[in-house]
Amino acid sequence: MIGYMNELTIISRKSTLAQYQAREVSKVLKKSFPKLNIFFKTKETTGDIDLNTPLHKMPEIGVFTSDIREELISGEADLAVHSWKDLPVELEEGTEIAATISRADLRDVLIFKSDSFEKKEINIFTSSPRRQENLSKFLLKAFPFEIDSLNFHDVRGNILTRVNKLKDSDLDGLVIAKAALDRLLSLESEHANELSSFKKDLEKFLWMVVPSSQNPCAPGQGALAIEVKTGNNQVIEILNKINDLDVFKDVSDERKKLKKYGGGCHQKIGVSIENHPLGKVITEKGLTPDDEVIDKRTFVTFKKEQSKFDKPIKDFYPKSKKDFKLFSRLKIDEGIEKIKEIKNSGLYISRASSLEEKPSIDSSNVVWTSGVENWFKLAKKGIWVNGTSDSLGEEQSKPSTFLKKVKWFLVSHIDSDPKEKELLATYKLVPEKEIENLSVYSHFYWMSVSSFKEALKRFPSIENAEHSCGLGKTFDALNDLYPNKIKPFLNYEDWLEKVNEAK
Repeated sequence: MIGYMNELTIISRKSTLAQYQAREVSKVLKKSFPKLNIFFKTKETTGDIDLNTPLHKMPEIGVFTSDIREELISGEADLAVHSWKDLPVELEEGTEIAATISRADLRDVLIFKSDSFEKKEINIFTSSPRRQENLSKFLLKAFPFEIDSLNFHDVRGNILTRVNKLKDSDLDGLVIAKAALDRLLSLESEHANELSSFKKDLEKFLWMVVPSSQNPCAPGQGALAIEVKTGNNQVIEILNKINDLDVFKDVSDERKKLKKYGGGCHQKIGVSIENHPLGKVITEKGLTPDDEVIDKRTFVTFKKEQSKFDKPIKDFYPKSKKDFKLFSRLKIDEGIEKIKEIKNSGLYISRASSLEEKPSIDSSNVVWTSGVENWFKLAKKGIWVNGTSDSLGEEQSKPSTFLKKVKWFLVSHIDSDPKEKELLATYKLVPEKEIENLSVYSHFYWMSVSSFKEALKRFPSIENAEHSCGLGKTFDALNDLYPNKIKPFLNYEDWLEKVNEAK
């Protein structure tokens, strides 16, 4: 043991979720220090006691943390475990955040009453100005039906309380952090009685995981902050052994970015930093106190050489997405009919055009898309979409399910590689007989590996051109063919912007 310490006391809020988070930290500590004796304390905070005042009208500093902080300063506890998003961006003197552990999902989840489907006036519980600002735009396009008005209502209490409030109200939906939901659903058997009715309630709701590109998180959402008394070097030394430095930096950077806009949980701005094998995706979105619209999403590559073009740009292809047409699609009726029979499964839809205009998909299925654009197109066809890989690639941003495991089908063309899914082919790619002369271009952006291979077969000289694509399966396939030569971009629009800057 470090120094003479052989025991630690961890304090947290009283909720089931807060106690679970404290025990998650204790498990990580025990792996590094198996002989360490760990004790637990809980304490109600001002924010727990006052459940009537809307959260955004409460004091900015410490409504969920100050009472616990006093226990650290007095020595009644050695460390406190918080949901990092609950901490103000400006910490008070006397304590510090010394460590964190691996981060859970940083996104939000909307749970929605099934019988509210196709209502014209939608009312949703959330006390977050950030969620209200960003979801007011996203949900208008994400719902598979047209609505006349979208209204938000304040809600207080822990997750179980909020779900009960939704169930017993006339409102239609509730927005909560996915990390909180995931943690509650993973609780061990000793909590079975407490959570059995909660899980049964969830089974009755529709749900969607809101993509970070449309609704970035509160800084630190999904991460746990481990707070200690400033100068408590023995505890800090112990925590240094378990601190996840990458997560700590990401959350610190998110908080700094929010701070430049002037505040914390009262802000209408979300900031997310998502990790990808090729780099980091940084999203800032919302409305400043001066009513300035913020909408930034950038990709920062780990390899600097992949972030700039090596060759002078003579000409590029495609000039727009509409120009990108090397194939026509031949519908496969058998695959479309099979979709109608599938139940209690997962459908990963790589392109909205994979389905006919009004497809029949059973409501028991989970529907996931490759990107947000495809989500909106499917919603227009009347399909409830549960989530998206947000153009980060299905391997990096895998589909989610909450209460059950499902068999996954890839809905795509007949020559697709489904990897761990079962292919459900709804169309065949038929090469166009005549396409323009691609050999005149020096820079290309590919939206599928099929298109690249077809173009290369017809115009072998383009092998020596500069090739770029998105962050998912297309990059993996092209990078296998030409290691370290493919430029990754967030999307076509991001690539086009960089091309125009470089010309």
